[in-house]
Amino acid sequence: MTNKSEPKQLFITGIVLTTIFMGSSFPTGKYLISSDLAPPFFIGGWRFIIAGVLMLAWIFLLQDWRSTIPTSKGNTMKGIILVTAIGLLQTTGTMGFLNLAMAKELSSSVSSIILFTNPLWLSILAHFLLHEKLTRWKIFSLILGFMGVIICLGIDKSATGIGAWIALLGSFCWAVNTVITKLVPFDQGPWIFTGWQLLIGGLGMLIISFLRHETYHLTQLSFVGWLCFIWLILPASVGSFGLWFFSLKRGKATIASSFLFLVPVFSTFFSIVGLHDKFTFDLIIGGLFVIISLVLINKNDWR
Repeated sequence: MTNKSEPKQLFITGIVLTTIFMGSSFPTGKYLISSDLAPPFFIGGWRFIIAGVLMLAWIFLLQDWRSTIPTSKGNTMKGIILVTAIGLLQTTGTMGFLNLAMAKELSSSVSSIILFTNPLWLSILAHFLLHEKLTRWKIFSLILGFMGVIICLGIDKSATGIGAWIALLGSFCWAVNTVITKLVPFDQGPWIFTGWQLLIGGLGMLIISFLRHETYHLTQLSFVGWLCFIWLILPASVGSFGLWFFSLKRGKATIASSFLFLVPVFSTFFSIVGLHDKFTFDLIIGGLFVIISLVLINKNDWR
């Protein structure tokens, strides 16, 4: 019984840590952009490039350099195409559209809500492409979780503007990325995969930063800003994305993505503690909705 439950425990541990680290990235990123005035694409690009280089360099030191070359079913070209596609979708696409949406005056709360509706789009894609049946019970559970996130964070007038549609594109990028990750195998494992996609995605964000004429220098960061930047690189990038792909390999895509409803909840909690945002009763009610939805959606799949 212990051996049978161990994969489930690894999956739960990995995905919960993923949501905690992802949730922490919102207030830390907000501090860098609002307090240290770091341009979003510039700081995001360097965040992911440094994280990707650190991961690949560490693996290079521990293993033979050939082990870091991306391959899919032994094919190097397919491996390069895979990590490039995922990097552009997961990092440049998702994070890029998110930053662009907030630049269009979409509030961070509504951005979080829209971004993490990706389990809804993934459920539809997984039904047709991954043969993960979209049952009425699963639909009800996902909608319940989405309602919980809305209750936690609230809706404002900015949700009706162009920024909401841009954030929705970011959410869809994440869903498509998840399907590709499940369909196309990667030979080297989640950590090398994460290193490459972070590096490539970060380069994509820097290109956007250049096109937007963003100017900044990392020496302009304050002491607290450097702490936030280091946190974004290590736990919030290396940790969250590495554990995310680790979890995807050990659980169904729909179930793994359903846990992402916890990210805005953790993000709000960290914002209350770190940025002194207002605590509301809605957070308690919405959090309960999210937890109930996760229990319901996982009940039948883990029997």
